[in-house]
Amino acid sequence: YDFDNGFTIASGAQFVETGIGTDESNDSYALNAAYTGDNYGVSITYANIELLNDNDTSIALNGYYSFDNGLNISAGYEVVDYDNAVATADEAEAYFVGINGDVGPGELGAALGTVGSQIEAGGTIPDRMMYEIYYSYAVNDGMTITPLIYTKEAENATDFDETGIMVKTSFSF
Repeated sequence: YDFDNGFTIASGAQFVETGIGTDESNDSYALNAAYTGDNYGVSITYANIELLNDNDTSIALNGYYSFDNGLNISAGYEVVDYDNAVATADEAEAYFVGINGDVGPGELGAALGTVGSQIEAGGTIPDRMMYEIYYSYAVNDGMTITPLIYTKEAENATDFDETGIMVKTSFSF
């Protein structure tokens, strides 16, 4: 629902046909509240996911700020509580930070964040990270090219870091 003053709320639910809303079925629901101002926004989301007698919950906080000079920054943080997991693996977290702005004829951006949710292992949460940088520019009125490079840290000591280069081309008519 949009209150027409920058505040919005949203909800969603998923039920199984048998036993809707009961302990015997796998039901899920989420609630979101957000505020968007002239040059910033913030949102908070709560989710409850039932699966095989587990009642996992997540809370996420996301936001952005756009400076008057065209520089933008965004960030997000999520924490998950796994209901019936062992105490040394019952939490997970994920986060990201991004920045972008106009540079020359295009837009330069960079971001860092965890590779998905990082599940607690032995009482500590690892920080398996991913980094990216891109530059997006219009070739003409109908085509934009965005080259980027990223690095994703290895999952464990026997794995290798992954680095990639991509080029995205967008057409609009």
